[in-house]
Amino acid sequence: MENLRQIQTASAPREQGADADRKRLQSMLDSQPWGTIALGSDGRVVAASARASAMLRMPIPVGAPMEQVFAFCLRDGVEPYAALEQGREVEIEGAWCWLKLTRVEDQEEGANAERDPCYVAASVAVVDISPVHRSLDERIASLRFLSHDLRSPLNSIVALTQLEEMDAATFAQCGGMRQIGELARYALGLGENFLFTSVVGNLERRDFSRFDLRATLRELVPQLEVAAVYRGVSLRLWLPDGRPTWVNGLRPFIARALQNLVDNAIQASTAGATVSVTFKLVDDLVEIGVKDAAGGLPGLHQKRRIDSFDELAQKTSKGFGLGLKLATRIVALHGGTLHAEINEDGGTTFVMRLPSLIKQQHAGDAAPAEMPGVRDSVRAFAAGALK
Repeated sequence: MENLRQIQTASAPREQGADADRKRLQSMLDSQPWGTIALGSDGRVVAASARASAMLRMPIPVGAPMEQVFAFCLRDGVEPYAALEQGREVEIEGAWCWLKLTRVEDQEEGANAERDPCYVAASVAVVDISPVHRSLDERIASLRFLSHDLRSPLNSIVALTQLEEMDAATFAQCGGMRQIGELARYALGLGENFLFTSVVGNLERRDFSRFDLRATLRELVPQLEVAAVYRGVSLRLWLPDGRPTWVNGLRPFIARALQNLVDNAIQASTAGATVSVTFKLVDDLVEIGVKDAAGGLPGLHQKRRIDSFDELAQKTSKGFGLGLKLATRIVALHGGTLHAEINEDGGTTFVMRLPSLIKQQHAGDAAPAEMPGVRDSVRAFAAGALK
């Protein structure tokens, strides 16, 4: 009896220590932002966080075998450890979870498992990926809408090319190459708008970098000369000499916005007209003006100034308003403004203003290194703007 009493007295501290270890383990698991299930070397539950139980929609008792806990997502004949190590995506009552098992490496696994009832041989993370699934579903739905919207202009382009081969006179009556060009620009605008919308929601500050807006404009405008020559329009760039003009943002996006403005002005102009692009600094802003003499946007003569192009985008079927709407969103993303105003020639002048890094301009002309982080989708957006 005395020996038994000594054994019980000696085991009491060990049991108290084990209870303390269990509480610490449970507290650690409950503090994690995802659900966690700790498993022993025999595959039974050592501890499980309350979040894991809530996400799996069931109680997870200590000592339960993992085959019982994860029976809903394991296939017959597949070893549970191996299946969960690869990761499993499962739907539970409308929510999507990602299950991933990670083994705990230990050289003395057997010995530790025997001595320590809280010994953990592996853990299973339960992560809520429902927002990712919703985003993916929305992206797929958007792609379906884009495919549907693109079908009309592309089918029209194909029909016009076939008509040109069979009946040149009717082809000309239907607008000829001019109509094909307008349809192509509309299709391009739809694609750009989708890409911009997809990218902008995932942008972070590190995706922005300093770039020379003066150099961007000097490089971009000559690329549009071909379209101007085809239309018989004179394209002029008024770019005073000066130091680099640094702005912070996404160079491909700004280049595309500028291209949309200049291209719209060229397409709206008649043969013999002039489209002018100006550049100047106003306080801490860079101001770029795109001026035409094409008669003004719808409603501009009455309002004298327009800074929202949503209504215009809905009324036109040629992508003119869509390009302006996209340009407005890009400029707003960079903390700038874009508006259209009537000019002395009775045409439209688009005025884009962007914040300039004035203080850093006087530090020298050397271009700074680009910051990392611009995504591949942003680089894809640059195709066709700056080659």
